[in-house]
Amino acid sequence: MHFKIDVPKLLNPESIALLHKQVNGAEQENAQFLVLTGSANIFCAGLDLHWVAENPDRNYLPAMKQYHALLKKLQTGKFISIAMINGEASGGGMGLVCACDYVIAEVQSTFSLPEGLLGLIPGMILPSLLNRLKLSDIKKMIFTGKKYNTAQSLALGICDEVVDEKVFEETLYMAINNMKLCKRDSVGAIKELLYYTHLSKDEYAELGMKILSEKLNEAEIAERLQNIAAFMKA
Repeated sequence: MHFKIDVPKLLNPESIALLHKQVNGAEQENAQFLVLTGSANIFCAGLDLHWVAENPDRNYLPAMKQYHALLKKLQTGKFISIAMINGEASGGGMGLVCACDYVIAEVQSTFSLPEGLLGLIPGMILPSLLNRLKLSDIKKMIFTGKKYNTAQSLALGICDEVVDEKVFEETLYMAINNMKLCKRDSVGAIKELLYYTHLSKDEYAELGMKILSEKLNEAEIAERLQNIAAFMKA
């Protein structure tokens, strides 16, 4: 039995809460597979800059912590999570990609960590990035901010399969068929064990979220993000 999880284009308190609701609901139904799918051309573009620019109390930590908890659940739950990438995955959206157990990408998809270009860091998603990427590759993606194509992302380990859109769904069902005999208890046990192989993952997240929250409140960065949000809204 598999459940479809609708991934939002942007991350804000409302969209994060909805993601939580979907994953919790699937978990309560003892789902064996969670299939995360985005909209056409965008899997998830990360942080909602309009929410950042228009946030009156400047308190970002509650939403960040909820998102971190969601990513942790994807990495430790008794279900097998599969991300279906058909377009752009960037910033916080990379957290969802890298938190998943299996990643299938359509050949035209792209992956990026543009936080460094904005003066930010991927604070809340670092544990997820470590699930699939080497430290040196994380730094490279942040320092350049460039978009990686599927061939590059496959080589880095972000993707498990890259396929043409024509066989996108077929590839999903083949992956499910290949993994369906693994028992839920075994899935949960091995995922949790691997998560805690790096004992400092939660500490990484706490520190990363603290730094990111402070940066979002810096005047120069706040103004930069407000200008970008206004330009996007125009």
